[in-house]
Amino acid sequence: MSSEEQPTAEPGPPALPRGLGAEVAIVFVIQLALVVGLVRLDAALDLGGGLHSLVGVVFLLLPILVLDRRGRPYARYGVRLGRPLVDLLWVLGAMVVAFVPVALASPWAWGVAERSFDFAWPSGYPGAAIAQLVVVAGPEELFFRGYLMGRLDDLFGARGRFRLLGAEVGPSLVVQAALFALGHFAVDLAPHRLLVFFPALAFGWLKARRGTIVAPILFHAASNVFMDILRAGYGFR
Repeated sequence: MSSEEQPTAEPGPPALPRGLGAEVAIVFVIQLALVVGLVRLDAALDLGGGLHSLVGVVFLLLPILVLDRRGRPYARYGVRLGRPLVDLLWVLGAMVVAFVPVALASPWAWGVAERSFDFAWPSGYPGAAIAQLVVVAGPEELFFRGYLMGRLDDLFGARGRFRLLGAEVGPSLVVQAALFALGHFAVDLAPHRLLVFFPALAFGWLKARRGTIVAPILFHAASNVFMDILRAGYGFR
């Protein structure tokens, strides 16, 4: 894996008149209200996930609407191609580091340690894997690691920044992961949803290390597919 220069700090695009903190808070709350509303409306109308694709639209449109009014600084927030083949190598490395311990620990955490893993495609797979990339990972990474983490970096500036495994990170790494977990928890108020805080740290670190959201998108999609296959293999359909 090659080592590249970290993105240099530079002034961010202008925020809303009420300030950058207000912009980030308003955009996050609007996103949360729309996503939770769509998911719960889908459940109330028994649409079987028919509205879930609109959740991805929310994650895509909100940052686009905001950043288009700020001079379209997409590259600054990692929305650029960069070096995708190198990103893929980083993702493969992250998969080895993360997936092996998760595969070993999950049967114990799920209380099925006595079962053997029996590979089976989850419902809708393998086609659904494309949806994980295009409908889930891509839009969520644009919002959380692209727009939100980038704007939080602007908000915190140089305060609290340090190097972590070769990446320059700051408070935004933890804050974006906490907001990512809060967003997942708010959908159905299931406490285990808060555990996505930890993969969100990995997604954020990859964004900081690579300077684009390409690696986080790929790793996010791969993680979702991996967990779906792992659950199916242990009998959770």
